[in-house]
Amino acid sequence: MSKERRSLEDVVLTREDVLRAVVLEPRDKRELTEAVESSRSTVDRAIRELRDAGLVKRVDGRYEATVAGGCSLDAAEQFHERIRDVGDAVAVLNQLPVDGPLDRRFLADADAYAATPEMPDGVVQQLFDSVRTAKRLRGIAPVVLSGHFEGFYEAATAGDTQVEMLISDSVVSQLVSTAATRAVFLEQLRDENVTISRAEIPFSFGLWVTEWEAGILVYTDTGVGGLLRNDSDEAVAWAESVFADLAADADRITPDGIRSVGDD
Repeated sequence: MSKERRSLEDVVLTREDVLRAVVLEPRDKRELTEAVESSRSTVDRAIRELRDAGLVKRVDGRYEATVAGGCSLDAAEQFHERIRDVGDAVAVLNQLPVDGPLDRRFLADADAYAATPEMPDGVVQQLFDSVRTAKRLRGIAPVVLSGHFEGFYEAATAGDTQVEMLISDSVVSQLVSTAATRAVFLEQLRDENVTISRAEIPFSFGLWVTEWEAGILVYTDTGVGGLLRNDSDEAVAWAESVFADLAADADRITPDGIRSVGDD
């Protein structure tokens, strides 16, 4: 009985060094042995498996990649890049709930920033830098950005930015609970460039999206735990769709409504 052929994925990932060498340029076995710094027997097995998988062919005594071989190497390199993206963001991602709605595509090429004891406000500054120069800002806040509520408002409205925020009922309650935060909240609601609405927010992270960038803000019991920023078209489109879905059932908050809540 013949041995069962290995899967394409298995062949590509285990023989990637040889496949990459022949994608770069056609080589004979001696040249391949030198290129991948491996034994002749190992290269022989690799070539045999790559040929059986249809990824490599022999032409005039040399081995070169097929179209499928080139595509397979591209796919493998994209896989490695995604793994590196996750590795860079692991400290931030592990603070999110497992069943959260974060789209995995958001991680591709995302920049991750984890809060540290040495720079506890460094993450928040990344948020401020992102929104300060925006002309349009949409945000979702399931909790209050403790200690930075007024700073966020100032950064978000530094220019003539059109700001739309969705906040949870618990955030509204916190903002009207003291005279100081209620005053800032009312100032925001009276700003003609700012729209704030109540919404059911089914996740625990903050989200913002500008015309060129989207971001995730991760909260912990002690404050902000980390942040992810991504300026890819896919990330921005995903964030826009999340905002639009929640905004469809949101209720706009007015200054009169806030005064009545605070005075109850």
